Amino acid sequence: MRQLLPTPLDAVDPLTLYPFDHRPRPAGRPWVMVNMVASVDGAIAIDGVSGGLGGDGDSMAFRAIRASCDWIVAAAGTIRAERYRIPRAAEETAAARIAAGRSEAPRLAVVSASVDLDPELPLFADQRDGEARPLVITGANPPADRMHALEGRAEWHHTDTERPTAEGVLAALGERGADVVLAEGGPTFNGQLVDSGLIDELCFRSHPTWWAEVRAASSTGAKPRSLPICGWIACSNTTTRCSPDTSGRDRKAQSSQWSGTTSCWPG
Repeated sequence: MRQLLPTPLDAVDPLTLYPFDHRPRPAGRPWVMVNMVASVDGAIAIDGVSGGLGGDGDSMAFRAIRASCDWIVAAAGTIRAERYRIPRAAEETAAARIAAGRSEAPRLAVVSASVDLDPELPLFADQRDGEARPLVITGANPPADRMHALEGRAEWHHTDTERPTAEGVLAALGERGADVVLAEGGPTFNGQLVDSGLIDELCFRSHPTWWAEVRAASSTGAKPRSLPICGWIACSNTTTRCSPDTSGRDRKAQSSQWSGTTSCWPG
C-alpha cells in the first residue's frame, strides 16, 4: 500500500498510521468512524456479504481501521449476514492498540429492535471464558422470549424509544466509556448516522469489480468480473479516508488504499 497524503510514501502499513490519528471526542458523544467497501459500480455485497469485495489491501486497511476504535457497532442484519464473531485482535494488532492507548481488542455492539438474533450465531455460540459479551442495544419493549434465548450470552441496553435511534446508540456506548466508535453497517443504520450528522470519519475502499451486469441478469448465473485499472487521475476531493476538521473543511487522509478518479472497464 502507498500513502498519498499528506506526504507520498511507498510500502506503508496502515496499522502504523490509522490507530494513532487524532480523533477528538465531539461534545456529548464518541467520535464516529464509518467503514465501507464497494465495487466500482456501487455494489456493497456479493451474494449478501462484503467478503467478495476484499483483497490483501482491503484486509490490511480493515485491520488498521478496527485497531482505531473502542467499540464496533453494527445492525442485526449485518451481524447475521456476515456472521460476526467476538472481536479478537492478533498480537501485532493488539500491540498497536495498546500503544495507542486502547484495550487489546474492541467491544462489539449489536443494534436490533426485534432482537432477531439466533443464539447459534458465532458471536453468541463461540464465546471464551473471560471475554466481554456483545452488547445488544434494543428498544424499550423488545420480545421477552428472544431476550430469554440469549440469557447469559449478551449484555443489554434498552433505549427510551421503541426502536433504537442513532443518537441513542451513541449515547449508550458513550456511557460505557467509548471515545471512538466504528460503525460497520448496514446501509440503513449508516444512513441514520448520515441523516443525523453524526459521521466524523469515512473509511471507504473501492474494489475493481463490475457487479451491475450480474444484478441485472442474475438468472443467468453470471459472476462478477474484475477490472484492470487503466488510468488514474488524482484529485483533491476524493480520498479513502476523510473527516471534517474544526474549521469545517475536509481533513485529508494520512494514508489511503486508492485515491482519485480511477478509469476501468470490463475486459
